[in-house]
Amino acid sequence: MIRFACLLSLGFAALLAPADAKALDPEGRIRPEILERAIDAMDARGHRGKESGRLVVVDYSLPSSEPRLFVVDLASGAVDAFRAAHGKGSDLDHDGYLDSFSDAPGSGASPEGLYRTAEEYYGGHGRSLRLDGLDDTNANARSRAIVIHSAVYAEPEHLKKYGKLGRSNGCIVFSADDLAAFLDEVPKGTLIFVGK
Repeated sequence: MIRFACLLSLGFAALLAPADAKALDPEGRIRPEILERAIDAMDARGHRGKESGRLVVVDYSLPSSEPRLFVVDLASGAVDAFRAAHGKGSDLDHDGYLDSFSDAPGSGASPEGLYRTAEEYYGGHGRSLRLDGLDDTNANARSRAIVIHSAVYAEPEHLKKYGKLGRSNGCIVFSADDLAAFLDEVPKGTLIFVGK
């Protein structure tokens, strides 16, 4: 009984221990600066930051033509990467790069900061995922309907034709196949760090 309690205690301590960027991304797929910021934000939430077993990092310094949303397995350190569209209000010249963040209602821009994934639902874009903003920089996420969904402007055909993804109203947008893979891999309650 004492041994079992010790094992439980060690497991809980490991869950609360600060994460290491190199251990979480041994192949170096994520830019170290943004991964460290995401880890710091996750560690600041203690157990609740790690309980889903995943951490998502969105690096909007990269162009929309490249994979820039990274799903990190907190146990193995393995990383999966996806392309994701950003808001039109963040890319007024539509060159495929996010220039600025905003959480202002009506801006059409992408808000930065830490989110927690919430409930799935079916809306105008089909299967979608609501997000709760956890920072002052994304506090309006719910009221602005900043969610995760798929759209035709994030499909490979669009990328092939235009060399970049289209733009959302601030949402994180995938191709349909990538969205299905993402939703199957990322449980409710996972933290998503958006920055550049």
